[in-house]
Amino acid sequence: MEQSLKKILRTFQKPNERKSSYYIFSTAILGFSSITLSVICYQYLWWVTFLMYPIIFLILCRSVILMHDAAHNALYKKRWKNSLAGNLMSLLNFTPNEFFGYMHNMHHATASNLDKRHINPEAMTLTKEEYLNASLSKKISYRFMRSPLFRLIFAPLGMLLVTRIPLPQLRLKEKIFTISYNFLIMLIFYAAYKFNFLSGLIVGYLIPLFACYVLVSIVFFLQHQFEDTYWINSNDWNNEDASLQGSSFLVFGSFLQKVFCNIGYHHIHHLNPLIPCYKLADAHNKVKNKILFKEVKLSQLFVHMKGKLWDQKLQKLVSFSEIY
Repeated sequence: MEQSLKKILRTFQKPNERKSSYYIFSTAILGFSSITLSVICYQYLWWVTFLMYPIIFLILCRSVILMHDAAHNALYKKRWKNSLAGNLMSLLNFTPNEFFGYMHNMHHATASNLDKRHINPEAMTLTKEEYLNASLSKKISYRFMRSPLFRLIFAPLGMLLVTRIPLPQLRLKEKIFTISYNFLIMLIFYAAYKFNFLSGLIVGYLIPLFACYVLVSIVFFLQHQFEDTYWINSNDWNNEDASLQGSSFLVFGSFLQKVFCNIGYHHIHHLNPLIPCYKLADAHNKVKNKILFKEVKLSQLFVHMKGKLWDQKLQKLVSFSEIY
């Protein structure tokens, strides 16, 4: 990366801690109150629960993004403050903060690296040659993993369920947090059963939570899986190329971009993960004439889902039908 570009982006990475706290606590207050109202109302005024869905959905999506920023220590100068903020957001979205932080930082270290795809299996991409030489069972499982059904149903479920498992690659700290979080969830469900609001918890909270992770799954896919994305071997990998060529500028529209804390500026985020979400738009506007970036629209999901395999000669994702 050019030193001037690094220097410019570095000026945006200092957090405004008052603004960070506003984002965190406003999201927490609105989130916990709307979820509580939704769960309680299901027993008496069920229609109120369904009216609350859009608010809960948007707040949960926002909590995931703020947890993501906290995992990068981008919201506060001190790590313990970021940890507290991330854990507060994780109580809303049911994902252990420490688990998410560890796995997501691994994603940043390996994005667009062909030799390290095993570290980031959620967005696994085979090359054309690997697929042609694969066994029939591997081809079938890969086709399923790259299908709309997997992306819209099974990937969100995986995000919710796999984060319950203290995976071997996690450090002791992350394992302890994950197990502790599981006990907390068990306690919540036990209390819901004991006090007869389990159905309210499922309908009033778990349904919009699943919808949230459907969108998270879609966003994560479009941030790195588009036709002219970027994959390279370890020897030639560098963060600037991976960020600008392998990460998209995902266009949401002004309203959703604000609600989702500028998560669309993913190319800038990968260039400098320490930039807080509320400064990403300004950082992008400052350097947009110095860089080449790839714009992708949320509405183009099914267009980009046609890309299944990385063609190393054409340097793009191709469909299954294009390889025969």
